[in-house]
Amino acid sequence: MRSIIEIRKTDITELSTDAVVNAANECLSAGGGVCGAIFRAAGYDELQKACQAIGRCETGNAVITPGFGCKSKYIIHAVGPVWTGGKNGEPELLRSAYTNALKLAVENKCVSVAFPLISSGIYGYPESEAWTEALSACKSFLDGNKDVQIDVVFAVLSDKSVSEGLRALKSTGASEYAAAGRDDWKHSDMPEKRDVFVLPQKFSEKQMRALRRGNVPQGMEDKWFWYMENGALYAHRSWTGYCIYIVEFQKDGNNRVTVNRDPDEYSCTSVEEDRKTLSKLLDWWSKPEYDHYGQWLSETADMLNKAGIARDRLRINGKELDALFFQSPDGPFGFLSNWYISPFELNGIRFSSAEQFIMYSKCTAFGDADSAKAVLETDDPARQQAIGRKAKGYNGNVWAGMRQMVAYEGLTAKFGQNEELKRKLTDTGDAVLVECSGSDRVWACGIRPDDERRFDASLWDGTNILGFTLMHVRDRLKSGD
Repeated sequence: MRSIIEIRKTDITELSTDAVVNAANECLSAGGGVCGAIFRAAGYDELQKACQAIGRCETGNAVITPGFGCKSKYIIHAVGPVWTGGKNGEPELLRSAYTNALKLAVENKCVSVAFPLISSGIYGYPESEAWTEALSACKSFLDGNKDVQIDVVFAVLSDKSVSEGLRALKSTGASEYAAAGRDDWKHSDMPEKRDVFVLPQKFSEKQMRALRRGNVPQGMEDKWFWYMENGALYAHRSWTGYCIYIVEFQKDGNNRVTVNRDPDEYSCTSVEEDRKTLSKLLDWWSKPEYDHYGQWLSETADMLNKAGIARDRLRINGKELDALFFQSPDGPFGFLSNWYISPFELNGIRFSSAEQFIMYSKCTAFGDADSAKAVLETDDPARQQAIGRKAKGYNGNVWAGMRQMVAYEGLTAKFGQNEELKRKLTDTGDAVLVECSGSDRVWACGIRPDDERRFDASLWDGTNILGFTLMHVRDRLKSGD
């Protein structure tokens, strides 16, 4: 995930970035403007005590304290220069304040930091020049630290300041780090024919960072252009430019959605279908790296499946049967993958995926409580699998005898506790379900998804345990047991 620079019209104390930057004075004492607002948000007494323990901070430098009552974990106190005409080292000192603040943020493992426009208040630094130095400093830092991922947010309170900042983004070359904006692609406003509904879906801060990056279309399969503006996401069809969705995110997860209802621009008229479609889109868009081609493949598979023609043919003992092949959680029919993120509960424990449940069960089966605990502490299926493979006391013969039963229990909970996934699984009808992977000869068929041998079961190198277990779960859910 690349670093980005954002400019928002907002109160800096309302942001939940990992760190917030205080436009401090050398004495690190409470002041007016941004400084006073941050002291009030943090709690004057605690923050003042922490600052007094540090003592001073020279102009151009920065120090760090806990965030106390702030929404951010840390407060970075950066001291900018007082403007005296620009010939007394002010530009260099201002850039230094930003650079040192960013260094502290990275050293303290922050992946997001919010800045005010330092020195542009009572210190008198002209706003346009302040923007130039601020964005030049941030660009230089990010250019020199390509291995670092940190989101930089500038919080200002006026439309004029936002406009000045956007101009400086372009003039300094920092726009390469900018999130997608309204003018980055063709766009047409939402028509008067519209509908409004609520989409109940919560997003982590990491997911929101991905959404705020937006998307400027990169290829023919890239169907969407979206950007964030004043906290709302605007989603446009890339080919036509028509605005289809406006999503206003709410803290309680009950997000307000405005949807296009002009039949010349958008054919759907069902709120329920829009909920499902938009929910899937947001799942794709909120991933660390947006895979527009994978989304296109998945949408195509869904459309074909809905039309009843997304069936391949599989030869088993001379007979040809309907079959569905799947591989990654992000590809066609990816919901069948053990790595597909879909929370469920079993035995009082919440699992983020079937893979987590299976690896947890594997570790506990052989008495490795530490590894089982480690599996529960990560939602990354690859990490879970790596931990499970090293389970202490592991016995291959024992696991071979129990792994399918374990998978059956977890998959029954995964699909049984999620009505949407249950519907998608039962909609596969009687098709043979086949996981394709050339490196997995146990859970998959042992054949790559682009290898023609996958269509003949006699040529498989694997046992396809996952596929056949899914079919048993499907039969159980169809019967209503």
